[in-house]
Amino acid sequence: MDSLVLELSHLIKRVDAHPLQMSLYSQDLLKIPKFLERFIRYPICVVQPESDKEVKAVLKVSRKYKVPVVPRGAATSAYGGAVTIKPCIVVDLTRMRKIEIIGKKAVVESGAVWLDVENELNKQGLALRVYPSSAPAGTVGGWIAQGGYGIGSLKYGSVGENIEWLEVADFDGIKKVEGDELRNYVGLFGTTGVILRACLKLRDNARIDSVAIKTEFEKSIDLLDGAYHGAFIDLKLAKMLGFNEANLLLLSYEGEAEKERDRELGSIMWENRFNLFRAGRDREIIFTEAVLPYETAPDFFSKVEFPVEAVFTKDNVVFLGLIPVDNYYRAAMKAIKFVKIAERLGGRTYATGMLFPHKGLADFAKEYKKTVDPESLLNPGKAVENNSFSRMIKLTEMVL
Repeated sequence: MDSLVLELSHLIKRVDAHPLQMSLYSQDLLKIPKFLERFIRYPICVVQPESDKEVKAVLKVSRKYKVPVVPRGAATSAYGGAVTIKPCIVVDLTRMRKIEIIGKKAVVESGAVWLDVENELNKQGLALRVYPSSAPAGTVGGWIAQGGYGIGSLKYGSVGENIEWLEVADFDGIKKVEGDELRNYVGLFGTTGVILRACLKLRDNARIDSVAIKTEFEKSIDLLDGAYHGAFIDLKLAKMLGFNEANLLLLSYEGEAEKERDRELGSIMWENRFNLFRAGRDREIIFTEAVLPYETAPDFFSKVEFPVEAVFTKDNVVFLGLIPVDNYYRAAMKAIKFVKIAERLGGRTYATGMLFPHKGLADFAKEYKKTVDPESLLNPGKAVENNSFSRMIKLTEMVL
């Protein structure tokens, strides 16, 4: 594939094919055990486009050589969305990070980091409605491509509900999508197009006032009214994070909180909202996630035996489980069982990526992908297409 790399080098300013870089760009945050590493293929090269023109050039070369492209942001997801399972061109979008504020909306390029966007908006008296817990490193395009909920979702809903429009690139060029068509891109891990930029809905930069409440999970659901953000951590996780060894509910409000609760602890928890992953600083942890309806969330919580955080949203509850690893395979089985229990209670996995396309959550987009990507060159084996990893998980689920 020397000719492919050479052609890209004439079209794109930043092209890298060094073996060490190819190794680094072959995985994301997902921990892959040794015996499954044989299913990973190193990229042929990595490109870092700085403009729409360069992205279009990459896609033109991809189609010419029939070599897949894998879009990549900061790779902070643990669903394998940026793992390379075929020889490919990795499109690292982190150099496309312009921010433009227009009234009460922001047009932001895919590679911009969420916290950088928030800080820029704050200077103008504005703020993001929602952002992920990975905001200090996660990119705008990366989280949109994964889809889901984050800080602020109790009031404002999912990331998809807070997008006015997207501009995406595919083999036919660049197009603007909005309304119902957004569902063909949000949460599909770049399998239908490369997200170039998003128009984000904003809020006024009201001061966030937070309180902490010691309570049980089921009772916490009755305390959410009026909050901008709500998160519950069980006593095991509270201990791991260095808080009181008690079940804790964090409630954050736009403006002054009405509840006379522990403001000092609430403020500390809010300031540490990005630091959940430090719970694993002393030992190896596997993270697992599931989404539950409010009606069955208490039942699900009662069945979880390891540390857990629950993030409340407008429509459902997102559970993040932290499984200490004594034996990787036993821990992985617990992670899979976590999702299976959720499904039995009317829930689902949080995202698809490389691990869960067999769940059928993105089946609605299969025909659309065939239309825009008939040769399956856009991040193949993810979201709408099965792969060796998802097939092994499906087999494992059959014995649980």
